[in-house]
Amino acid sequence: MSVIQPASASPKTKRTRIAIAGAGLGGLALAVALSRRGYAPVVYERKPVKQIRSEGAFLTLAPNGINALRALGLAEVVIEAGLETAGLALFNEHGRRLAVVDYSAHRAKFGAPSVTIRRGALGALLLDAASAAGVEIRSGNGIEDVEAAGEIVAVHSTDTMQYDALVASDGLRSPIRRRLFPELPQPLYSGLIGTGGVIDVEGVASTNGLMNMTFGRRGFFGYIAEPGQPVMWFNSYPAPIDAVGQPADPKAYARFIEDLHRDDPLDNARIMAAVPAIERHYPIFDMPELARWSRGRVLLMGDAAHAVSPHSGQGASMAIEDAVVLAALFDNAETIEAAFARFFVLRQERSQAAIRVGRAAGGQKSAQGWLQLRLRDLILPLVMPMAAKAQSRLFAFRADRFPLTQPVQ
Repeated sequence: MSVIQPASASPKTKRTRIAIAGAGLGGLALAVALSRRGYAPVVYERKPVKQIRSEGAFLTLAPNGINALRALGLAEVVIEAGLETAGLALFNEHGRRLAVVDYSAHRAKFGAPSVTIRRGALGALLLDAASAAGVEIRSGNGIEDVEAAGEIVAVHSTDTMQYDALVASDGLRSPIRRRLFPELPQPLYSGLIGTGGVIDVEGVASTNGLMNMTFGRRGFFGYIAEPGQPVMWFNSYPAPIDAVGQPADPKAYARFIEDLHRDDPLDNARIMAAVPAIERHYPIFDMPELARWSRGRVLLMGDAAHAVSPHSGQGASMAIEDAVVLAALFDNAETIEAAFARFFVLRQERSQAAIRVGRAAGGQKSAQGWLQLRLRDLILPLVMPMAAKAQSRLFAFRADRFPLTQPVQ
């Protein structure tokens, strides 16, 4: 039973009403976690539900992300729906293997494996869990405005509703952050654009559970391939800020990406030749450290608070962790504001550690000059063990055991 006294909940039920902006992975995970603890979350999402079930390409959940899902009873079903990832293999533009990061011991060491899964499949599993928990999801209803005063948060969508709190899990370019936290810095473009997809391709050799990653001459490329399974691939490449708009011609854009990797080693070119069109790409932004995540009864969570670049492989895992930890904090806080303040204390340094891992990896992908490339080839095999150690500190956190454990720095 929560010690938080709800302001707008029915006196009969005493269920704290919490609005969640965004039905992304973090927002849905939070809705499930809160509902199972007796709260009354309502999720607002601009997109239709069917889009959540199919959008995006794929992502890799680290052991800490799988263990966060364990707190929601979803770890095993997600492992079954995805592909256990045995590690990373890094190659230079000539096909020379620079380093291998072994993930095969993750299940024994951290209690969960790393898993690569289609984003839409993970979204569908979270949607189904939210539905089973009785969560109201207002799809096609984005939050247009918010008024936060005292113990009431008024949310304006197609109608106006009052809640005890609002959690903004509405992404890197969070409208709520811009509206209620105008003093906070905005995301900065990193100079890289990424895209990816899932495609059936004939003749691609199995990667034996490894994500093969190539520092190509004109872009970075990664893929994982298993017999009888579609190939999951991604890339990133340097581009000016005026190139971040979405592709006007998906077929032409696919041929542009194919050309970037035409001279790559491994099966990169074969994979891209099979891709007929690419509808979207994802400019990669760097999120400055924010001095606060909450104001009154409004909280920023996930990418809205601490966007973690895809270079770290921690974005989805950190968002789901956020959800599990925040829901647990509600149980023991005297006020909603106290829960939000404690959340910032517990999560801020951990999120910054994940961001630092991503920045270090992203910097290697930007190397272009001959000297930079040669130095990268010399240094990368030496620094990868240190990077793997930093990753391990992130992997070890068990959100499913919170608050028995503290965040690992």
